[in-house]
Amino acid sequence: MKILISICGEGFGHTTRCIAVGEELKNQYDIAFIAYGKSKDYIESLGYEVFETYPEIKLTGYEGKFDIKKSIFNKEYNPTKAIKKEMEIIKYYKPDLIISDCKYSTVIAAGFLKKPYYIITNQNYTKTNKKEKFIVYPVMGMLNVINISAEEVLVPDLPLPYTICEYNLKIIDNLEFIGPLVRYKPKNIKDEGYILSVIGGFEYRYRILKHLAEIAVKNDLNVKLVCGSLEVGKQLENYINKLTDDPKNIEVIPFTNNMEKLIKNCSFIVCHGGHSTIMESISFGKPIIVIPDLDHPEQENNAQKVQDLGCGIYISHNEIEKLEFAINEIQNNKIYFENAKKLKKLCKKYNGRDNVKKIISKRLKYKKRSLITRIRQEYLKTINKIRKI
Repeated sequence: MKILISICGEGFGHTTRCIAVGEELKNQYDIAFIAYGKSKDYIESLGYEVFETYPEIKLTGYEGKFDIKKSIFNKEYNPTKAIKKEMEIIKYYKPDLIISDCKYSTVIAAGFLKKPYYIITNQNYTKTNKKEKFIVYPVMGMLNVINISAEEVLVPDLPLPYTICEYNLKIIDNLEFIGPLVRYKPKNIKDEGYILSVIGGFEYRYRILKHLAEIAVKNDLNVKLVCGSLEVGKQLENYINKLTDDPKNIEVIPFTNNMEKLIKNCSFIVCHGGHSTIMESISFGKPIIVIPDLDHPEQENNAQKVQDLGCGIYISHNEIEKLEFAINEIQNNKIYFENAKKLKKLCKKYNGRDNVKKIISKRLKYKKRSLITRIRQEYLKTINKIRKI
């Protein structure tokens, strides 16, 4: 049987958790992906079959400020183009089932072609009092009309009250918490004393990387800065070389194929408010300093929940001067490490990879039984007709 997994390629988190799904299902089913951009390139490097599509949106921002209006409404990308392309892909590949991670154009295409689909998401609502609510609320309302049509909406998070994305969720009838979908299986975890920054390659986060480098030089901290961009990495190295003649305690990593080792061996993590990054962090029992993109309600809500759970500290992008204090606070307060380890135990108990495998296998087994039943019924009808002759 064939499964087609479709991914929203804005940010790398959707990609990493879909890879976890693919890894878990590939021994039982034929797996192919729908993706674009860096997401497509990365999945292909892992040996999977990937069909190229178009984005529905394009993340846009400047100087740490996320522009939700320009990200959703733009001339270059639109859902209609993606829907048409993905209908062609579905007709060609003929999947028995589709899994869409926030790629709603694929869900609409699947609906038109009467293919069963599951939706993976960590957001179907966003609690906010900012002006962005006038865009977010109508969009989320439309998406929930689609969500309720799915076989199930799978939330890759811990159940309440430990849900990181709690403030971005509205409970609907077919929603199920399945636990974290992380690409790695946390084991042999150490603390080698370095701070890991996984801020990402969007240029509007660059000033966070600069400030973290300044703090590292000032306090002689061991820091590894994963940029996700060659251009940003080069800029950052040039900036650090101006700060110090001996930057041996600061490692700039434009790209990495060994994120598992970096997370496993770090002391704690500095990141934006992306859901998948946070889930990977707590799955390894690592405290977090979260600096969400400015005016990005979803990330801000995730960051607030991290702080509410006591496993990290939330810093506004407008207040990054507090980063040095936050680093000192986590280094000198064991409670953050203790709470992160408690969440790690829960992540092990609620294993998203195992749960998604059970859900999909059950659905396809039911479909296979239904097909066998229909064949048997047709056989009996034919036998009865023959007997009447």
